[in-house]
Amino acid sequence: MTDVHTRTRAGRTSAPHTFARAAVATVLALAAPAVSFLPALTANVHGSGAAVTFPHGYAITLLVTVVVTAVACAAGALIAGRAALVAISIGLAAWAVIGLAVTSAGVALGHTHLTEWGIALIAAALAGAAVGLPIAARR
Repeated sequence: MTDVHTRTRAGRTSAPHTFARAAVATVLALAAPAVSFLPALTANVHGSGAAVTFPHGYAITLLVTVVVTAVACAAGALIAGRAALVAISIGLAAWAVIGLAVTSAGVALGHTHLTEWGIALIAAALAGAAVGLPIAARR
């Protein structure tokens, strides 16, 4: 039986400090998949989804997006600790929803590159979660 007057262990950091660290993890998780937009921005895309191309190739765009997202989520987990469990999940959930929407729009409209772009976003969200969440859970 546990004593009612058992002292609880104080947290290691203050609430504002924890919130600030979680905010950093959220920003990292939100910003990292945006790397997939760089080819579109540098390729001078104007118009529809059919205009989306990958100047350095789709495989390179996919690889760089996944690696940058995984590293950013790992860094966010190391910075925020357990608070990153929620912070990373929120950021990557947003990108997963965007990725699903872009993929379904690409399929519906018949734009292959738009579909590939959505797949890159989904892959980045999954990779970020696979790397960042276990690190955050252990801290």
